[in-house]
Amino acid sequence: MKVWEDRIKAPDIKTADYRYVGGTRKFHLIVEEIRHNILSEVAIRGLGYNGSTPGPLVLGKQGEWIEITVENRSDKPTALHVHGYAKPNQEDGVPDIEPTPLIEPGTSYSYRFFLWQSGTFFYHSAQEFQAHKGLMGPFVVLPEDGPAGWQSVHDRDYVFVLQEWEIPQPGLGKVSPGTFKPDKFARNPNFFTINGKAFPDTSNVYVSYGQRVRLRFINKSNDSHSMHLHGHDFRVVAVDGFPASGQMQDTINVPSGVRVDVEFTANNPGIWPMNGTKTFHESNNGERPGGMIARFKYL
Repeated sequence: MKVWEDRIKAPDIKTADYRYVGGTRKFHLIVEEIRHNILSEVAIRGLGYNGSTPGPLVLGKQGEWIEITVENRSDKPTALHVHGYAKPNQEDGVPDIEPTPLIEPGTSYSYRFFLWQSGTFFYHSAQEFQAHKGLMGPFVVLPEDGPAGWQSVHDRDYVFVLQEWEIPQPGLGKVSPGTFKPDKFARNPNFFTINGKAFPDTSNVYVSYGQRVRLRFINKSNDSHSMHLHGHDFRVVAVDGFPASGQMQDTINVPSGVRVDVEFTANNPGIWPMNGTKTFHESNNGERPGGMIARFKYL
């Protein structure tokens, strides 16, 4: 399982550090105001976990306990919800509805629950549109049992978080450099990112001929995002952390809140785009190419 834990990566996102104490993985996430570059010339002033958006990749293992301490260094109350993961009511992190506490500025709170299910999930704040300001991150639980079928260890295992931003610009079709505060409602997004970066600033994704590759797509935004990988077909192997035996595809739709895992064999050498298929989502405020595009490169 250590091999798998070392192999899974989220390009442009750090993997969260943890301490292992008495069968529990202990993580520490700091909520704070950040300045984050989605392009070399465009930055946002928003909120992040541990200095970034998305926050760091949190990795757990089925059959263990997890403890996530959230320290609030922002000026507003917050809370943490792990989306799609069934857990005790008091650990779910939606204080406006549930018996879970608000984390006031200058305080901390620790969530603790058992990792009964493996799969792809994400964590985010459920408070006052804070997720649209950047408070979200990937959460993956590796299976307890030995590799088998859809849960097997792949040669490459990549996580992609899909986000969108409504950033002030003087007009469509051109990018105005600067540092901007994104609109918290994000009703009319004009910038689109993969793991916090828009093309051409997205990192390259590397594969080698013959490798088995898993891609995990996570969407926490107002819109659905259809994702396409040129030059390859893939099979959907999991949706929302549950196994799926889908037919071969080359494009998938990832609705808001949904996680989709696909796998394929790297059998067509070259440099290939992975992109959102909605035309405006392949731009930066209408300037193309941009947005949700990343290069797949064979080594």
